[in-house]
Amino acid sequence: MFLIQGSALDLRQGWTRRDCLKVGFGGALGLLGTGFPLLQPVRAGNAEGNRTFGQAQSCIFIYLFGGPSHIDIWDLKPNAPAEIRGEFRPRATNVPGVSITEHLPRLAQHADKYAIVRSLTHGDPAHGSAGHAMMTGRRMRQGDLPPSPDDCPHYGAVLARLRPAPHAVTPFVSLPQVVATSTNVVPGQNAGFLGRALDPLRLERPANDSLLFAAPLPSVSSEGAHRRLGQRVQLLQQLEAQGRLGRDPCASEMSKLYQQAFQCLDSPKTAAAFCLDREPAKLRERYGWNVFGQSLLLARRLAEAGVRMIMVCWPERTEPEAYLVNGVRDRAPVPLWDMHGWNVGNTAIFPTLKEKALPPLDVAVSALLEDLTVRGLLNQTLVVVTGEFGRAPRVDPKLRGRDHYGHVFSGMLAGGGIRGGQVYGASDQHGAFPALHPVVPEDFAATLYHCLGVAPDAEIVDRLGRPQKVTAEGKPIRGLLG
Repeated sequence: MFLIQGSALDLRQGWTRRDCLKVGFGGALGLLGTGFPLLQPVRAGNAEGNRTFGQAQSCIFIYLFGGPSHIDIWDLKPNAPAEIRGEFRPRATNVPGVSITEHLPRLAQHADKYAIVRSLTHGDPAHGSAGHAMMTGRRMRQGDLPPSPDDCPHYGAVLARLRPAPHAVTPFVSLPQVVATSTNVVPGQNAGFLGRALDPLRLERPANDSLLFAAPLPSVSSEGAHRRLGQRVQLLQQLEAQGRLGRDPCASEMSKLYQQAFQCLDSPKTAAAFCLDREPAKLRERYGWNVFGQSLLLARRLAEAGVRMIMVCWPERTEPEAYLVNGVRDRAPVPLWDMHGWNVGNTAIFPTLKEKALPPLDVAVSALLEDLTVRGLLNQTLVVVTGEFGRAPRVDPKLRGRDHYGHVFSGMLAGGGIRGGQVYGASDQHGAFPALHPVVPEDFAATLYHCLGVAPDAEIVDRLGRPQKVTAEGKPIRGLLG
C-alpha cells in the first residue's frame, strides 16, 4: 500500500501533516461531528466573462520529470535532417491534420479530447528552476536549487487557499513520490511562501507489488470515539481562544493543520477514495499494472471525491541499469525522461522511449481520458501533461540522446474548459524555437487557473505580508479554451 511520509518534528521549519497527526491525534482518532471552524476562502478576483471560467472542479497534473522530448513525441519533424528528426515517424490521429509519435497509438485515437501546445518556452535548461516555473507559473533564479520557504506556491496550494474544497478528502494531493535530481528536491512542489499548512498530502509509492493505497487517516465510526474527538475539538478551540497556544507563526500553522486533519476525518469519502480494490480488475488492468497507471486511477478517484489538485509525478526508474553511470552504481536513479545518451544511465533516447517510457504513458493517459469521458467527468476535470522542458533538436550520433532544452517544448491539455482536437502554437522547422504563439509559464498558469476558477488578478500574500498576483501578469490563452 502507499504510505504517507512526513519529516521529524521541528517547529523552526513549520509543521508537516505527519507532525500534526503525531501531536494532535494520540487517542483521538475517529469521525468528527460539527462545530469546528473551517478555513475561509480568499476572494479569487474578477474574471473576464467566459463560460469556461471555473468549469474545472479538479485538476490532474501529470508531471513527466526529466524533460520529455517534444520532437520525438508531440512535435515530430519528418522533413528535417536525420540528426534532427530522429528515428520515429508521425502517426495520424483521429483529428485530420494532427499527428503525434507512432509509439502513442492509443492516445492517437483520443486526439479529439485534448489540445497539444507546441510552443511552450522559457529558455531554462535546469531541472530545478524550470520545474518551479512549470509547477507554479513563476520564474526563479536559474539552477538546480533546493526548495525554500520563499518559493512560489504550487498551483494546488493556491487552489487550496483560494478555492478550498470543504467536503473533499484534502484539497491537494501529490503522488507517488517527491521529484528530485541527484542533488536536490525540485522546488515548486509545495506551498512555498503560503506556509506548510497548504503543502500537499503526499503519498509514496508502494514498497511491495500490491499497488494498493492506504487511506490517509483511519476512520472510527463508533459513537464514543465520535464524542471524544468532538470534546478534543472543543478543548482546542478554548485553548486557541485564550491564547494558550501562542501567537507565533508555527502555532498558526499548527492550527490550520488541525483543522485540515479534522476535516479529513469528517469526510465520509476519506477511506473509500483510496480503495483501488473496489475498482474492477479489468479497469485496473486497463490503466496498467504499474505505479504510474495505478496512480492515475487513484487520481481519477480523488477527483471524484472533490480533491482540487492531484499531481501525479512520473515514478523513478527501478530497472537495474538506471542506477549505473559508466558501469558504476550512481547514488540516485536517472529520471526516465532525462535521456542524454549512453553516458548517463544507458538512456539512449529512442529505445528507452519506445520500450520503457511511451508504452505506459500511452496506456495510462488514454485510459484516464476514456474513464473520465464514460463517467461524464472530463468536462469538469482538467488534465495536464507536461515536463519542465524538452530536449535539444540535434541528436548526438554517438550517445543517441538529446540534451536539456527550454527554448521550445510541448504539453497536452484536456477537459475542464479546454477545446480538444487542436494544436496550439508551433515550433520552427527544426523544433528549436517557437514560430507561432509562444506560451510562457505565466500564460500557461493563467490558463490553468482560469479553467479552475481563479482569475488573473487574484492575489495571495507572501510571508512578509506582501500581496502577489497568482500569475505574475500572465493571461489565459483564449485559443485553448472551448
